[in-house]
Amino acid sequence: MEQVKHFFDDRQATWLKARLKPSLNTDEQNQLHQDATEKFALANWLPDAAKRAGQLTMVSHPGKFSHPSAKTSSVIANNIPAQDGYLRSGNVDYPLDVFGNAAAMDVYKFLSLEMGDGQTVLSHLEQDSPAVQALMAIPTASYQQLKQGFLGIKQLAESSKTDHLVKQVYFPVDGEYHLLSIMTASGLLTQLKSRIDQMRFSEQAKQARENRKKNLHHADGYDDLPNLTVTAFGGTQPQNVSVLNSQNAGRAYLLASIPPGFQQRQARLPSQNFFKNSLNPKRFKDEFEPLDKLIRTDLNNVHIREGIRNCLKYLIDRVLQRAFAVRAFGVGWSQTEHYQNLPQAQRIWLDDAYLEQRQKEDEWLEEIVLAFANWILDSYELLFKQTCTQLSDYELREVKRYVELAVSDDQEFFK
Repeated sequence: MEQVKHFFDDRQATWLKARLKPSLNTDEQNQLHQDATEKFALANWLPDAAKRAGQLTMVSHPGKFSHPSAKTSSVIANNIPAQDGYLRSGNVDYPLDVFGNAAAMDVYKFLSLEMGDGQTVLSHLEQDSPAVQALMAIPTASYQQLKQGFLGIKQLAESSKTDHLVKQVYFPVDGEYHLLSIMTASGLLTQLKSRIDQMRFSEQAKQARENRKKNLHHADGYDDLPNLTVTAFGGTQPQNVSVLNSQNAGRAYLLASIPPGFQQRQARLPSQNFFKNSLNPKRFKDEFEPLDKLIRTDLNNVHIREGIRNCLKYLIDRVLQRAFAVRAFGVGWSQTEHYQNLPQAQRIWLDDAYLEQRQKEDEWLEEIVLAFANWILDSYELLFKQTCTQLSDYELREVKRYVELAVSDDQEFFK
């Protein structure tokens, strides 16, 4: 009962402070003290408060968060908690919100007072506990009259009513659409704000940040949420929206709701064949053009042959760079289900999870060299099919020789 006593003492002190003036004489001051004692005596205050309780409404989802002038039915969502992984009403424990006549908010504060067992006065009224019956045993009204009046704060409307000022959305149901009114779970907003404030502004978090500035160790560190947005409800009069909104000064946090940022891969991972999935011949046209010019020239001397070899080496080096970019993606990337159709030889070559096999075995090398050389020849014919010259057996052997040298050395030609 101590909190109840403090409540009335504070209310009486506040009432007197607003009325006691230095200009008042002793008799006038004594009269005010007497009036205050009578006004805040249980026998007088409780019946009046029970009547005013009907001016307030307890809800879980106030419609006034959409617009302070919205007038909707009172909603108290009694959802069942479930381990479903969703942040929703029922899975978070929070008190009901209140809106209504601001002059009657003292009634809500009284009903929210904790009694000796930690439960509120309102909870005791709902249970008809002996403690609350003893508290409300007054000569000016019966307990049942007081209870009925106070419980009017949770009186729900018999019919559902929305308002054109409430945000609405068409939702598909069985081939048709239902027009749903979007209500705000103010308790969830309050819990979110409370937890984020604790995370960011607690003494522990402040100390951890201070340690970081000074480059000092902190045993626990701190957490943070980037890209938070602060929104306001009710403008300069947050109390017109709800009690919880007023307690939060009209402020609430919005978490970032944006698409994730993906880092562009340097290479396309092959799902079936590296030479088909990761190498587009058209992207190598600049590397093939000087090779084509040298092959089509009428001259055949040491300088031409050396130029062809250098063009081949450069082309092979460019392809190897793509292969190394795939390998750099991470160890074991080819072992996931999506890449099960990739040939074993290409896995050994492109995934460092098979590094030991790559270094100690040679069976994979012949398959890679053949596929590599065929890609070069096929790409050349595709890019220059109108003008390309049929490569001689000598040139075909040269292509395979340089490819085998490069792949077996496992390094670029040009450093």
